[in-house]
Amino acid sequence: MSKSSAAKRARRKKRLTTRNDRWLPTDVHADLSGVTGLDEMLTKRGWEFDEDFSSDELLSWFYPPSGIEVPPETDDESVEPVTRVWLTDPAQPHVILVGTGETDGVNYQFAVEDLADSLDEIEAFRAGDPLPETS
Repeated sequence: MSKSSAAKRARRKKRLTTRNDRWLPTDVHADLSGVTGLDEMLTKRGWEFDEDFSSDELLSWFYPPSGIEVPPETDDESVEPVTRVWLTDPAQPHVILVGTGETDGVNYQFAVEDLADSLDEIEAFRAGDPLPETS
């Protein structure tokens, strides 16, 4: 084998090794693009990614204009202080509305397209408003 052939073979091997290190399964690529699309849609509308409530298994965004002041005597987790979108599956985001809590048992689940169609109503909701009908 000539020097140029050996060099060419070494470059190809290095390129394949690098590509294989970056390669992810198709379903992971789909999940990543789904999360990226949802993040872009929400952040363009003023939502913020919530690093404090997000983890490897759960991602969360909140809508700052919906925020309320939660009285200090109230258990922090009994009332949601902002409207929040969260997900564990990029295809099925959940919405928890500001002012609701564990006792309300309200956790709206959407397909991504339905969430996009409902964002105006979700963003308009304020604590004390009647809860939207679920179907």
